[in-house]
Formats: sequence, structure tokens, C-alpha cells
Amino acid sequence: MKGSRAPSRGQLRPRNQNVASRRKLNPPQLPSNVVITRTYRFRSTSDTKTAVTAGNIGGIAGLVCTVANTTLSYLAVSSKVHRVSIWTPPASQGAAATCSIEWVDIDAVGSKEFSDTTVSTAFPAHVSSVPPVGSAAYQWQSTAGGGALMNITAPIGSVIDVHASHVLFDTGTAAPTAAVAAGTLGVLYYLPLDGVTDVFLPVGLNTTT
Repeated sequence: MKGSRAPSRGQLRPRNQNVASRRKLNPPQLPSNVVITRTYRFRSTSDTKTAVTAGNIGGIAGLVCTVANTTLSYLAVSSKVHRVSIWTPPASQGAAATCSIEWVDIDAVGSKEFSDTTVSTAFPAHVSSVPPVGSAAYQWQSTAGGGALMNITAPIGSVIDVHASHVLFDTGTAAPTAAVAAGTLGVLYYLPLDGVTDVFLPVGLNTTT
């Protein structure tokens, strides 16, 4: 109509404010799963290249003893590795020391290895790596899975840090279990990075074999 004007911004603002206010009244979206993300530290007791499986990564988040001296039950239903770092002690005079992380099952056919070697008696070898795209460790993995995610070579005395996330059980289904030789009913244990073979022992946490 001649002479009519479009409403100004000032006239529209109250309506927009009402819409925004209604949105604030709605509760925000939240994930229902309980997820823990932290860095776990281990020390090496062997020079041997050792496989780490999805179940092993689940075990570093803790298990509860459900049958004394026999069985532990996992707390985590699934896990995701974000980064692995290794520091290997300086080499002795005239020797070399090497640490490595080999990510396996890349696109179901290959692997990729990252390593560092020290020939110094003062400086450690150090390697730090994230799971490559397409590797098994790049994906969330079930605690019940037995496939290898990586192979780690860390000479005796090496420090290994694993930054990982774990989704805790929140259903009525029975959790996977691990067999052990020693355990007190109801006590929480954190397993070595390689399971119960005691090659990569947790630092500062209660463990068992």
C-alpha cells in the first residue's frame, strides 16, 4: 500500500528476543555415555617388540575383581587411542637405543612405523605419534576385540605415555572379563599396557598379573 513502511530492526527485535529466550529454556543436548579421557603412563621391562590390542587399551582404564584370584571385569566398553609417546633412556658408550611405534592393520593390508634412535649418552630417543587414518587404532574399538592395534618397541626403562578415551559400561549386560592369578574381590586394578604379561607396567596405579 502506498505510504506503508517495512518494520524497522527495532520493531523486529522483541520478537527475535522472545525466540532466543524460548530456546534458552530448553535443556542443552548432552551425550548419555560416560567418557573418560586421560594420559596413562607405563614403564618398559623388556626390549622385545610387543603387540597392544583393543582389549589391552580397554584394560588400562581399570577392571574390578569379581572373582578372587581369578577374574577381573572391565569398566570400559570401548576405547580410542589419540596419541602414543615413548622416551627411551640414553644409550651406553658405543651403543644405540631405538624405540618405535608400529600402527597395524592400515586399510586392512599394511602398517606404518615411527621410530627414533639415540647414540648419545645424555639424550633419550623419543617418538610420538597419532594413529594414521585407516589404521585399526584410528577408530573406536570394542574392549572385547582381540585384534592388534600397534606394536611397541621400548627398551628396558623406557617411559610410554598413552593418551586415550574410554566409554564406560552403562547397560545391564555382562562386561568382558580378564583372567588373573592374583586379585582381591571388589578391588580396582589397572592392567599393563600389554595385558597381563607385565612388559609395560602402569606407573602410579594399582595393578596385578
